[in-house]
Amino acid sequence: MAKKKKVLFVCDKNERTSFGRLTINLLDAVHEKYDAHVLWLKTPKFFPDDAVAKKSAPVPVADARGFTAHEIWAKSLYTGFFTFPSAFRKILRAIKPDVVFFIRPELGFLVRESIAATWDATTIMFVHDTFAETLYPHSIKFKLLNMFFVRGTLCADGFVYNSNWTRQEAAKYFGKKMADAPGKVIGCPIDSALFNAPETPVTKEERAAFRRKHGMRNFQGMCLNVSLDEPRKNIDTYFEMARLRPDVAFVRVGKFSDRLRAIVNEKKLYNVFHFNEFSAVELRDFYRHADLMVYPSFLEGFGLPPIEAIACGTPAVCARASAVEENLDGVCPLVTPADDAEAYARVLDRVLAGENVVDDAAACKLLEYCSMKSFTERVVEFLETPGL
Repeated sequence: MAKKKKVLFVCDKNERTSFGRLTINLLDAVHEKYDAHVLWLKTPKFFPDDAVAKKSAPVPVADARGFTAHEIWAKSLYTGFFTFPSAFRKILRAIKPDVVFFIRPELGFLVRESIAATWDATTIMFVHDTFAETLYPHSIKFKLLNMFFVRGTLCADGFVYNSNWTRQEAAKYFGKKMADAPGKVIGCPIDSALFNAPETPVTKEERAAFRRKHGMRNFQGMCLNVSLDEPRKNIDTYFEMARLRPDVAFVRVGKFSDRLRAIVNEKKLYNVFHFNEFSAVELRDFYRHADLMVYPSFLEGFGLPPIEAIACGTPAVCARASAVEENLDGVCPLVTPADDAEAYARVLDRVLAGENVVDDAAACKLLEYCSMKSFTERVVEFLETPGL
């Protein structure tokens, strides 16, 4: 039997984050065909439960899910810029991987270290968007991030992308070297074992009981938004939609910042409810019991939440913009301009009136594309690219 090639994935976020979950998805995709390893770049911020043991010598741990886990520690990613490289080189020399796969360009400062320590290994970078590189030109934080952390990204041998839109934007920003390098759009998978529709459709009465259970009484329905508080997420339009439909509860999952709190107070939005964080199961239950997922983002590298909602049997309405349009055009209503709150509200009215606003056949095709089976095929196909 031929010896399996070794693939090492490098990630700095825990499994509760989108990057951490994606890393686990990648490990799951390759572990049957490859000797799969993961290196967690741990910091107290993202691995607080493990922080008490951070000074212990890193010992490889065989995970029951079919891979071997390694870890190195720093106080933060910023101090890790100075301390991670030497520990990273030691890990590489011990594992001797054939492929080193970085989960995001912010880890680009380790690409050259990988090349130096394992000169015959292939380095791959997963590019999700160019927001950190382009959206904050006046931010000292992002200027430094791009100057010191992201710059090494271009030294990778190949690149994978979550969408064609991201690939095009990355080629514009990073230039010809990235555009001409081996690359493939591999998308993002959804956890269909978790995010799926219940065996029997949720009734109107069950939705009302769910709302009451979570403190939302005397509302005719519930909208859901899952997002960060960033300008590109266009949360202001979601709140304006809430103002237009005061008889509907508007739930947002994400940090309730001072800025958002001020908007809610100024507009007297008594129908807006915030939840800072959900477990995956709790999020699934909110997806299932919402009447409509609202996703008005101006810019998204992929746009997973509305796809997860549709997988759970709940319709979505999104902005006709960026990768969201690429993924969801023809699947569910798309609004342009993205800040037309009344247009989103009219879709909500249609849903509450009993109309199915999702094209079921197109939705099935999208969910098949986002399945782990399809994702695995694309990942393995790229890893086996001749000359990579």
